[in-house]
Amino acid sequence: MRFRLALAFCLLAVLPIGRVSADPVSAYLSARHASSASPLLTAGMLSDVLAHPGSYAGRTLDLAMTVSGLVTSGEDRTALLSSAGQSLSVPLPASCKGEDWIASGARVCVLLQVAPDDASLPSGVRLLAAAPEGDIVAAEQAQAARQAALAPTARGIRHSKRYAVVSWASDTSSAGHPAGALPLRALAIYGPYRSLVRRWNRRLSESDVDKITTSILYFSDRNDIDPRLVVATIIAESDFDIHSTSHAGAMGLAQIMPDEAHSLGVTNAYDPIQNIGAAVHILRGHLEKYGGAPAGAGIIPVSRILLTMAAYNAGPGAVHKYHGVPPYRETRRYVAKIAALYRQMCGTNVAQAASAH
Repeated sequence: MRFRLALAFCLLAVLPIGRVSADPVSAYLSARHASSASPLLTAGMLSDVLAHPGSYAGRTLDLAMTVSGLVTSGEDRTALLSSAGQSLSVPLPASCKGEDWIASGARVCVLLQVAPDDASLPSGVRLLAAAPEGDIVAAEQAQAARQAALAPTARGIRHSKRYAVVSWASDTSSAGHPAGALPLRALAIYGPYRSLVRRWNRRLSESDVDKITTSILYFSDRNDIDPRLVVATIIAESDFDIHSTSHAGAMGLAQIMPDEAHSLGVTNAYDPIQNIGAAVHILRGHLEKYGGAPAGAGIIPVSRILLTMAAYNAGPGAVHKYHGVPPYRETRRYVAKIAALYRQMCGTNVAQAASAH
């Protein structure tokens, strides 16, 4: 156990969280998704936005533009952008200042937020995110192709008002596989998570490694849970053994109990997709109940994980009875193991998160 833990973390360092963007394309697409609560403004609206910015305060423009020039003053850098006869200038945020792809003549996709009351913005708009236009087009085409190819197997996925669950089909070997629905922010961190699963249990087939990794990232993203907590749970429960069965009858990767499987409509608790989908659903419920569910799948302070994992192991009734982690030796060892695994995967960030709450 200790050898595998050291090997995995030496090779992978610290696992990334699900919503951290790894490159300009992921950052741009994540920012666009976050801005989509209200309809995004398009190129046809640019002229009116510049003429009447007060009418569009707080709205976001999604445009493809040409970099017509760059102006540098000390550490500040401003881009001159043009589209369809309209020109504007925007200060570059720190994340874009040193990028080689922002050069005169380059085509870029930009997200611009209208902020007419900010005197520091020469055109009344601020740059939220930018990426090379060609890379954005390629990423969108690749995502569309993946979704089209896997659409027949994604029909089992449905969503409740609060968090994602799965509607299980009869063909449990592939039913509901969510690979085609992975967002780009999850695809960007797919490699490190897949490597950990593969190294932790080398007996798994390549197909099962992909299925497990995809399911962890998909259900974590849809339920706003740090995927590192899901990984820690599976390690503590089964060491990524799909066929694991406990003396109490708990089944599969995350050790789903028969009554839990029945209540969630799980038809095969040894199917990785069904098992992980059910486990994340249960975890999310416990996190909300015990105050450990941060917005946006952020790092969870370890102090807030304890009751969640105690409820997962011993049941919420035991947590209620003892007003905290039950005095069961097994449960206390389990909770301590989860906390240690989670700390290792988060690195120093978990300590920072704890001090901030």
